[in-house]
Amino acid sequence: MERINQFSFYDFGKTIQALAELSGDLPTTRVFWPLWQAKSKMDRLLEGDPLPIGISSGKAREAARRMGELFKRRFETTDEKGAATLRFPEDNDAPISAWELNWVRSGISEFETVFAEEMRETATYFVPRRGIYHTPALVDAADNTFPADLQSHIPQKAKDDWKAAGRCLAFNLLSASGFHVARAVEACLETYYQLFSGKPDATLHGWKDYIDALTKIAEAKPTPCPSKKTLAELDQMREDYRNPIVHPRVVLTEGDARMLFANGESLIIAMAQELAEAAKGVQAALQLEGGSGAKMIEAPQAVTAEDSSALSG
Repeated sequence: MERINQFSFYDFGKTIQALAELSGDLPTTRVFWPLWQAKSKMDRLLEGDPLPIGISSGKAREAARRMGELFKRRFETTDEKGAATLRFPEDNDAPISAWELNWVRSGISEFETVFAEEMRETATYFVPRRGIYHTPALVDAADNTFPADLQSHIPQKAKDDWKAAGRCLAFNLLSASGFHVARAVEACLETYYQLFSGKPDATLHGWKDYIDALTKIAEAKPTPCPSKKTLAELDQMREDYRNPIVHPRVVLTEGDARMLFANGESLIIAMAQELAEAAKGVQAALQLEGGSGAKMIEAPQAVTAEDSSALSG
């Protein structure tokens, strides 16, 4: 998927039309710039800018060839070595005859006829705004919704799924958006569990297992400790959205998808804030262990022996 600057179509048409409107015998000073610019635009179109063309490419090449031949004949010279050099028009040049311009103009007309038919079949869509979200940001950078100071505490796989969720929401793929929101939250939940459990590589079967394990840790009240409020909200999201959307019979409406998107955003931010705060307490433990390769989430600073037993329970 690529974004297209819609103004480029207007600019292309205006440039080609400026050449197509020339008629009669004209001085070279009148023809030089319209011919130069039209040929450049046609060459860029053949290279796929602003978009690749198909059935009209043959006529585009013919139109570009005619422009090029006229330009070479009237505005290029060759040096002693045979290399072509540009020659700017002068007031005393012989005028460009009407038949030369008609020859170029007929090539443009033939191209336009085929190009118009091709454009009728080209898929072009308008993406409406979803709530307060700016459409380009939702399509390309939904993860920018997370505060800059928390970005480093959100796993990359969570960011990737969040960007996919934003793109799906923008394009009205509502159930797909909800699916990616759930994946993004789960990716963050995994990191959240790994820190507070002191098991950096551990993964559990599903949301319920993570929430149950984290609830036991919270009840033991170690320092740092996962928030019971965050865990309650995670469990509610699990029951209300995560579990239902895995079933094909459940189809999210735009309202459902937007509520889930907002809910997922708040949960990821909440977990990232706790991860950031917990990381502050972990740093001293890392220094005591002495090793740049030590992992931040291996040893929360203030966990006692009794707490450690509770964490593994």
